[in-house]
Amino acid sequence: MTRYAQNDKKEYNIGVMAKIDYSKIFIKEACPTKIGGQAIMEGVMMRGEDRRAIAMRLPSGELYLKTKMRKEESKASQLPLIRGVVTFANALVEGMGSIMEAAKILEKYAPDEYEEGKFEEWINKKFGDKAAWNILMTITLMLALVISVLFFVILPTWAVNFLRKWTENAIALNLIEGVLRMLLFIAYVSAIRGIKDIRTLYRYHGAEHKSIHCFENNEDLTVENAAKYYTLHPRCGTSFMMFVLIISILLFSFLGWPNLLWRITSRLLLLPVIASLSYELLKWAGRSDGSLVRALSFPGLMLQKLTTAEPRDEQLEVALLALKAVLVDPETIEIEGFVDKDGNIVRSIEEEKKAQEEAGEWEKHVKANTQYNTEISAKDGESISPAGEEEINEAIKFLDNIDSDGYTLVSADDGGGKRIVDIITEKEANDAKRRTLARRYTADIKTFENALKWGQAVLGMIENGRNEAKIIMSYATGLSDSEMITRAKELMREDDFHEYEKRISARVEGMPLQYIVGLQEFMGLPIRVNKNVLIPRLDTEILVEKVLAEIKKRGYKEPEVLDLCTGSGAIGVSIANRIEDAKVTMTDVSDEVLHTAMGNAGLNRVNRRCMFLVGDMFNAVSENSAYDVIVCNPPYIPTAEIDKLAVEVRMHEPLKALDGGADGLDYYRILADEAGAHIKSGGILALEIGHDQAEAVKALLENAGAYRSIEVSKDLAGHDRVVVAERV
Repeated sequence: MTRYAQNDKKEYNIGVMAKIDYSKIFIKEACPTKIGGQAIMEGVMMRGEDRRAIAMRLPSGELYLKTKMRKEESKASQLPLIRGVVTFANALVEGMGSIMEAAKILEKYAPDEYEEGKFEEWINKKFGDKAAWNILMTITLMLALVISVLFFVILPTWAVNFLRKWTENAIALNLIEGVLRMLLFIAYVSAIRGIKDIRTLYRYHGAEHKSIHCFENNEDLTVENAAKYYTLHPRCGTSFMMFVLIISILLFSFLGWPNLLWRITSRLLLLPVIASLSYELLKWAGRSDGSLVRALSFPGLMLQKLTTAEPRDEQLEVALLALKAVLVDPETIEIEGFVDKDGNIVRSIEEEKKAQEEAGEWEKHVKANTQYNTEISAKDGESISPAGEEEINEAIKFLDNIDSDGYTLVSADDGGGKRIVDIITEKEANDAKRRTLARRYTADIKTFENALKWGQAVLGMIENGRNEAKIIMSYATGLSDSEMITRAKELMREDDFHEYEKRISARVEGMPLQYIVGLQEFMGLPIRVNKNVLIPRLDTEILVEKVLAEIKKRGYKEPEVLDLCTGSGAIGVSIANRIEDAKVTMTDVSDEVLHTAMGNAGLNRVNRRCMFLVGDMFNAVSENSAYDVIVCNPPYIPTAEIDKLAVEVRMHEPLKALDGGADGLDYYRILADEAGAHIKSGGILALEIGHDQAEAVKALLENAGAYRSIEVSKDLAGHDRVVVAERV
């Protein structure tokens, strides 16, 4: 069992019974996009603005990715109402095509899991692969449409016709028809949920939603980030279907109750109108979060609880892979092949074809007869030991005539030049073939234990390197410390080892561990970091603790806090986390930096009490804004000192967040001159400083004439670290 295995029953209960927290679905800070997708067999299809991506995890565990450019949208697809029909038709064709393409990929690369049907085989032989694809696609679409119309349009209309014995009220009859249609749809969705492959499909559906939630909330596209979101999404196709059912009830109520033929005809003719209205409603629901939208979306969200399930980590990984593949530069070429979890090609389709050819040669080899002395063991244990080709052929005839589950002749050298030929089952032959292919595709097979020892040896010269190697292993593989022990002798997946090796190399080159794993703990909270932001230091916790103490001492109710130069948001997020009624505004000059801060606010569930503004220092806030507390950890390293910093800092952390000008005081001058205009009377200004800057910063604040009670606090090493001043 892999680390991703979970209890199916538990997942079902979570998906169906959990109470909805609307704030996690209609997220105010989210930025809705045009990106959409759907679950397919063993994977996810994502649609971006210019391309479509199919990502799958094959039964072998390998990741498969295929991207394809999409045709430019027509003008009709941009017109209100009309775009609903166009989008629905395109989504139907593209979605069905993706499902069939996934089946074809499984048929090609996992033949034991998927077998081509006789009809499909006949079509391929008769018309060729390309024409067969179009024919099968057309037949499948037509069949799906016919079944849908029969089951969900004609059947309810015909069935309700018998109720005219009890009532002639057209509105009541239309309402009953609509409710019956809805119940049939729900019953169908519920019934197929019990099928194993459908449950897997629903998990991938949930993974698709979580991934899009993660992207729309400007978070790094990682399994850990995506996992915290709901499997429900307001723009889901399931919600669209529920809107269709609801709108059809309302619309058909105005048509009276004519004869059966006209009712069926009117239902079919009005489908484009219903689809258009439903699409517009879905778009509105995707970008709004008001009470009306929530009420209208409620039935669709309830239905999504049936069509989605809590995904495993490996399924989230596939969904994120598909999403990343459509979030690329428009000039990026189409790709197809076996990839790692970041989408880097591990083995191209050309290499795969070569491997398949080699596999074919291997099969010929194991089935080949021999002219050497032979010993053939039959199924019933009898031994035939004549020499020569004639006897081998007799053995083959024997195999052809017996009632078996498939047998194969396998030859091998016994070490003395003598050939041994055994009769083995087809399953045993296939297992041997898989083992051979696995070894060919793995340049250097490594167990978790050996890989960890290698990483610890490489980082041996770095302080705490052994522990860092373990942390990097955990990040690259997703294993806990205990799992690394219990699974020590298992082979690592090739893409996991590639990720581990890449990050060990980065650490050797001086990249800070926090950037490698993307995380740093601060004030007991997880804070995500990347190359755009400084890594939060322990010294800065002194600043936060001082601010918290001042707020408590002054008895502020709903304190308004301004965190300038917020960076990762560690300071502002920590204050919002510790003070439940605090309202925190975080500013920075960089959009990318603010996205990181927003992500950390969401990660620590304080984003609803935080505001994020872009701008250089006080240019980010309005002229008349005033706060109870202004806190800032500005750049304060003198320019000449930058080159003397440790290589991890000067080569990897953003210099803009370090360089404080010639004397390191440039930002303190701005703070001394301008902060007073934005602090309420009696409010405080709290600043982190360099260990030798206390007197200079105090002098700047005193000369400003807006502050009193200027105090300096020391860090754990006894160095001056924080200055706090009260606004006069």
